[in-house]
Amino acid sequence: MRIVVRAPDARIAREAQTQLIAAGVDAAALLGPARPAPDGEDISIFPVTGDDDLAAAATGGTTLASLAGRRWSAPPARGLNAPSSFMGSIALDAPAPLLAAQVEAWSRVAIAEEERARRIATAAAIEAPTPQPLEPRKLKALYIGAPSSMFLALERALSEQDGLVAAAFSSYAGFDHLHDEPFDAVVLNGAQDAATAVSLCAALRRNATLYHMPTMVVVASGDATTAKAAIERGASAVATVNAPCGSSLGWLFEAIRRERRRRTAEHEMRALRDVMGDSRTGLWQRPAFDAHLARLAADHHGSGRTMAMSVLRVMPAHGARAPAEDVWRRGFTEVATLASRLIRDADSGVTLGGDLIAIALPACDLKGAKRTGERIASVAECTAFASGDGGAGPLVFEQSAVELQAGESGAGLLARALRAIEVESIPA
Repeated sequence: MRIVVRAPDARIAREAQTQLIAAGVDAAALLGPARPAPDGEDISIFPVTGDDDLAAAATGGTTLASLAGRRWSAPPARGLNAPSSFMGSIALDAPAPLLAAQVEAWSRVAIAEEERARRIATAAAIEAPTPQPLEPRKLKALYIGAPSSMFLALERALSEQDGLVAAAFSSYAGFDHLHDEPFDAVVLNGAQDAATAVSLCAALRRNATLYHMPTMVVVASGDATTAKAAIERGASAVATVNAPCGSSLGWLFEAIRRERRRRTAEHEMRALRDVMGDSRTGLWQRPAFDAHLARLAADHHGSGRTMAMSVLRVMPAHGARAPAEDVWRRGFTEVATLASRLIRDADSGVTLGGDLIAIALPACDLKGAKRTGERIASVAECTAFASGDGGAGPLVFEQSAVELQAGESGAGLLARALRAIEVESIPA
């Protein structure tokens, strides 16, 4: 991602740039909102001192997202629909892992929303049916741990937004709640049992369903060790028990808004893929894929963002007995289904013939395309392939990855990726 800090004052721009670089986020700095970035711009960050005092729209139409760079003590307004001229906010003075996570999370939302708009356009162009939108649901948070004044503060903050808070006083009951019903956020009370709260925070990050769950950890007064550990394990905010928590709640609400946007965009992307896709595999139908690939290439040329493609050929391992045609067809369908679950929701995949899978990856470079192919191959190669007579035949994958070149069409990108597979298949 090409990230640019924009500020009217050079000192402010450099300070924000330094904070981002310290968090591992590569960023350029420019004065003012109008000067074009020499290498292009995907994410614009505007350090703000009060209200949204810079026009985010001034950076131009190809920017993915405009973010307000705030202080931790000055979070954006609470609520699910806080008015702002920015897509969202980040805390420039937050601990480095949290600042990096905020930038990454907003990048993910921006890519998803851009791809959703593209899929809507592709669906309209091929006259695909319109899928049902995600149904709105009530704001809801889960408090886990011993009773404390934080529960009352959380309950009051959510009730102001017509939301509610459920409580579980043990980690086991808390995880039962999380698996039984949807929540917008989790608050973990670590003031009395810091180890359990930190372990729970880490456990959420290891769960595919709960990985993005906005999480706040409550720590005892002066317990910087637990606060640091919670941030390193993915907490969105940390609050101190029996102390004002307005800033922490403000950033928790920001994470909730961001996560709701991500879920909505990804739900609609999946729904659009399904109406243009193959119900057996979760990948796209070839005509829809070709139309969308052309749109992807044109859009990425216009924005200057990188785009890549990964192609995999599935074959029985060398020396393995070739399965019957119907058995191979079922097995290849299973591999294609697995591939559809291992790619990002913003990626578009299709099967070609009876042994090829192509994945188009928006806002992704060559390295990312190679990682995608390797991930699919490594998981699928570990999966038993039924050969029909009770035995199992191992699979191998030939892989190619290519990045969109200047002036190249979507069809040209696909042809180049397929040529690479063909060349690699020719024995020396």
